[in-house]
Amino acid sequence: MEAKYVAWRNKYIRSCAQGLYVFYNEKGDNGDAVTCSEAHGYGMLISVMHRNLLRYFLAFRNENGLMQWQQQIDKRTHAVFTDMDEGATSATDGDIDIATALFLASRLFPHGGPAFPAGAYAYEAAQLSSALLRKCIHPRLNTPLLGDWCNEDDRKNERLFNSTRTSDFILSAFLLFYRMHPDPSQRARWQTVLESTLAAALSQFPHHASVGLLPDFLEWSSSAGWRPVHGKLLEGKNDGEMSWNACRTPWRLAHYYAVSQDQRILPLLQRMHQTLSCHPSFPALSAGLRIKDARALEDYTDRAFIAPAAYLCYVLSDSRNHGRGLAQLEEEESSYFGDSIDLVIGEMATFGAQGWA
Repeated sequence: MEAKYVAWRNKYIRSCAQGLYVFYNEKGDNGDAVTCSEAHGYGMLISVMHRNLLRYFLAFRNENGLMQWQQQIDKRTHAVFTDMDEGATSATDGDIDIATALFLASRLFPHGGPAFPAGAYAYEAAQLSSALLRKCIHPRLNTPLLGDWCNEDDRKNERLFNSTRTSDFILSAFLLFYRMHPDPSQRARWQTVLESTLAAALSQFPHHASVGLLPDFLEWSSSAGWRPVHGKLLEGKNDGEMSWNACRTPWRLAHYYAVSQDQRILPLLQRMHQTLSCHPSFPALSAGLRIKDARALEDYTDRAFIAPAAYLCYVLSDSRNHGRGLAQLEEEESSYFGDSIDLVIGEMATFGAQGWA
């Protein structure tokens, strides 16, 4: 694990005047962008270099106290900055992971250090999780919003406001916030968020009981409850299938089970495990699966799909298929997204429930 961490650090951690960040645009797909809040969240979960990663987060908070979702680099001066027209709003999962890392750091480093004294990590974690409650949790449904930019100004925005991204179903984080937030009323709200988000995930099981997969996005209907979106909602034609967001759900939901032993989620995890581990392409799962029958939507795979499925096998004590998944990971092409997910999962598997209770 240490060698994997060192390789990841050397490849993706970069420095700038504001601190350290996780470089995520190796292939140049996002123009001159260098990082995003999602990447920073993974970095803070992975790394012990909290001081300089925290400095960077604090430098790029928006007016709501959440991380501006994307930063760019000036190729002439090498200054890192946010395009305030395009990158100033938030993406919910990044802030959830950053708050999680800060709460865990407050337990690991209770005495702080020269830059951040005792209690600083816990304070920043509480501030950030409070900002999440204010701006990134639906006021009525108590499930994650897509970001602090969501509103109900018109019909299109109302549909987005009443939708949720399953990769934000980070139930173990909600449990941690419930246990560690200093404000009793906010702890109670986080418990409600946990229960509501768990219910949203479980609501899909009866509709796809033979498969157990979740789509990238769900939308709420007062008549039908939570249902997969049809066609493009935000990102592409596969928004209603298991694609580049929902690929993380086997990991996120399994980690919640690992730290909580909440038996309510076990049947969903078992069905998901059966579908993925028995899939003809396992462990090289397609980078996209249809939720109604697990049919492959792409003819290639990625670590971002393999690692979460392998971790699900690990949590459910399927050592054979866990081992097959780990072997497949070694065969795959390197990329920021897959490498970071793989490393976060590896550390979570290594340390188990330590720090979460």
